[in-house]
Amino acid sequence: MNRYLLFSKSAYYAVVGALPLLAAYELLILTSNEGPVEVRNAADVLLRNLLGAFGLTPTQAYLAMILVLIVAIPVIKDRRVSLVPRYFLFMLGEALLYSLVLGFVINLLLRPLLFAVPGALAQAAGPIALAVPVQGGLAQIVGQSIGAGLFEEFLFRVILLNLLLMVTRLVLAEWLSAVVAILAASFVFSLAHYIGPLGDAIDIHSFLFRWVAGLLFTVLYYLRGFGVTAYAHALYDIRVLLFF
Repeated sequence: MNRYLLFSKSAYYAVVGALPLLAAYELLILTSNEGPVEVRNAADVLLRNLLGAFGLTPTQAYLAMILVLIVAIPVIKDRRVSLVPRYFLFMLGEALLYSLVLGFVINLLLRPLLFAVPGALAQAAGPIALAVPVQGGLAQIVGQSIGAGLFEEFLFRVILLNLLLMVTRLVLAEWLSAVVAILAASFVFSLAHYIGPLGDAIDIHSFLFRWVAGLLFTVLYYLRGFGVTAYAHALYDIRVLLFF
């Protein structure tokens, strides 16, 4: 068990585990979108726009992401960590378990906040998707959910959180830097769901729900690594958007 926990948390397993997520997301988006405008995850669009600043087309940006992941595998490989295929099934099962209890834990932590905010408790009505809900078929919903798990965890946990930690450590004590960075990154994660033409209509309950979700994903990211966190995020959204 200790071996599995160590290996599955590593960057090596995170990168290898991200490859099927990226491939599945791209395939589902390409096959489900109709018309001249593609509906993609907002974090994906932001990353593609950043790559576009270097002259890459959307297709080239996707290929660049795949190439970076493939090149990263031998670079970040730890000699103490080896690929054990069944561990990826364990990671999937672990992520599924987290996705099933996530909504319950969020609501449990959120209830004191809802009592403290006027009108917030009246808005509470069941599970909330962490991906922006889309009007589409099965492939569109699953694709957007996978995109949320992959790109949002990469953008808000791997990039933004670590960037905020670097900046706040310059002026704050270590513990205060961590608190400020985690709260701020989770706040931006929640806010991002309400930005743009496809964003949700903002209400205090869903905003706080997603903020607390961001805090829990941060804890999971530190305890279990990017791979498990990305899969848990994606599976949670698939469950909420498709079932309840």
